[in-house]
Amino acid sequence: MNFISIIIKYILSWFNETPDTTTAPPPVPDEITILTKNIHSEYLDREVVVELYLPPGFETTSKSYPVLFFHDGQDLERMNFTDQLKTAYQKKYLPFHIVAGVVAGDRMQEYGTGVIEDYAGRGNRSVQHNDFILKELLPLLQRDYRAAEGNFKHSVAGFSLGGLAAIYLAWKHPAHFRCVGIFSGSLWWRSMPYDEHYPDANLIMHRLVDTSTKRSDLRLWFQAGTNDETSDRNKNGVIDAIDDTLFLIKILKNLGYTDEEVTYLEISEGRHEPATWAVAMPDFLRWVGK
Repeated sequence: MNFISIIIKYILSWFNETPDTTTAPPPVPDEITILTKNIHSEYLDREVVVELYLPPGFETTSKSYPVLFFHDGQDLERMNFTDQLKTAYQKKYLPFHIVAGVVAGDRMQEYGTGVIEDYAGRGNRSVQHNDFILKELLPLLQRDYRAAEGNFKHSVAGFSLGGLAAIYLAWKHPAHFRCVGIFSGSLWWRSMPYDEHYPDANLIMHRLVDTSTKRSDLRLWFQAGTNDETSDRNKNGVIDAIDDTLFLIKILKNLGYTDEEVTYLEISEGRHEPATWAVAMPDFLRWVGK
């Protein structure tokens, strides 16, 4: 065999050689495990359904994870949430979390502003709801699912009235949370009926924030759509959903919050519905991951 034939044989054998993969790292799993938990709440005196989204590789590690709580968790799959979460993980703009989608019960009573009911007596079980989240659900997740211990670890979000409940929960219990997301929040929640002479008075969440101090470790994300509603109670040409959101952001800025700590996403032609919140979800997940 001449020299050229030897070289050709060597090159062909090199191309046909099976690569050695014995030292290659195992592939990172990308499947999210979804569990439905029925949890009896002593505080709410009922069964609460919680959809848990466990991160990829959860069963093969001993790591602990922050929790992202969602009020109105029953709406998440209408937003194609599993695929949105998987994309956020694959693109690495959101670290792995345990996501807890808390299915709503009596929203008008369990979501609200704690001991401060609205003028119609709504929100009268908000305290019990918050006790369920912090004294029953979070300890269960820490005990059984390796949810992170310690302060400023978790995040909470919600849609519409669930958004109001989320910001109230985080504002009143800031040691538990680092992020809060308010999708089309029901920030119109008021302590007195509407008065045309004082159209923007008596907004409960605005007053609570205005009369308190900055929560230094808490970041806030707001979303509103230009078609969230048509009401414009103060006749300034801006719908109330946007007006109330921007008003609360202004109060937060007066407390010392910066543009890095408070984010606002306005969706043109966005409506008060899961289809719009689905459009906003990637922005929110990316923001949580910052």
